[in-house]
Amino acid sequence: MATIKDIANRSGVSVGSISRYLNGVHLKKENEEKIKQAIKELHYIPNQTAKSLKMNKSFSIGILVDNMDNFYSSQLIAALEQLFDHAGYFLLLTSHRNNEKTFEFKLAKLIERSVDALIVLKAESKWQSFQKVGQLPLPVVSVEASLPDKRVPEIMSADMMASQKVVTKILQKRNKPAFLVPTESDYVLQQRLAGINAACKSMGVTLTPDQVIYVDYGTTEAYEAVAGLNEKGFDSIFVTNYTNAIQVVQGVRDCGKKIGTDIAVAGFGYSHLLQNMRLPVTLIKQPVEKVAEKVAETVLKLLDHQKVEKQVFIQDKIFWQKELQDE
Repeated sequence: MATIKDIANRSGVSVGSISRYLNGVHLKKENEEKIKQAIKELHYIPNQTAKSLKMNKSFSIGILVDNMDNFYSSQLIAALEQLFDHAGYFLLLTSHRNNEKTFEFKLAKLIERSVDALIVLKAESKWQSFQKVGQLPLPVVSVEASLPDKRVPEIMSADMMASQKVVTKILQKRNKPAFLVPTESDYVLQQRLAGINAACKSMGVTLTPDQVIYVDYGTTEAYEAVAGLNEKGFDSIFVTNYTNAIQVVQGVRDCGKKIGTDIAVAGFGYSHLLQNMRLPVTLIKQPVEKVAEKVAETVLKLLDHQKVEKQVFIQDKIFWQKELQDE
């Protein structure tokens, strides 16, 4: 197995310079290229265990997410992996599957593996085990979830603001809107509901029980609700998550109605999918890439003992369709 000394002999660069390079220190471009070429030719593999023991670091970041099959979560993880790869850190990924006992167990396992920092995505604020993460002896960043303990930096999409903006436009443009809301109550959905309520309050609108339909996530209830809404003459539907938005689109079509013209559809989703279908749906897209950049930046600053912002809201992108745009 090749050693640093072998790299020095092949590249003509000193052992000390090579060691600094492997520890993340930038050298002259010419020397870096020589080292890279020697590493490639000699198939050198760094001894990460020895490096970790020497520096008292594992060079790993623990990520505890809600569900790996969640589109937003998977996009965020992919973006974070690239960012931390570039910074020389390895990701240890696991999920709590929206279960407090699982969260507590997985959290303990990540700590056992001596991660240098922890990222928690979409945990329930009421969980005791989540509320205690600020007491851990390592940097912790919360993503899309809020904690009473303000020692933990929070990075979130500004879903409440985007929801309020779109719902306000619906109330201005349409006569009889309906709202499809999941029965779940995590922080993200709470923020989206808060946006709906804020829009109604600012417009002096009181929602009636038949305007708000609660549906279980992972079922076809959203699709089934559309037929009833159509029969009652609703002319617009606001949906708080992507999965239900897809079902609503199909439901409107199966009712023989034209999306946008007969029934306006708006809500949270992933634009590249619905837009590729060329559907006139007003979409709110969470800024996954910008959230990932801010999360990585915050974690790396904390590891470097720098000050960071304690709460950051990143603006969503709204893709407006003409049915809800100003004349």
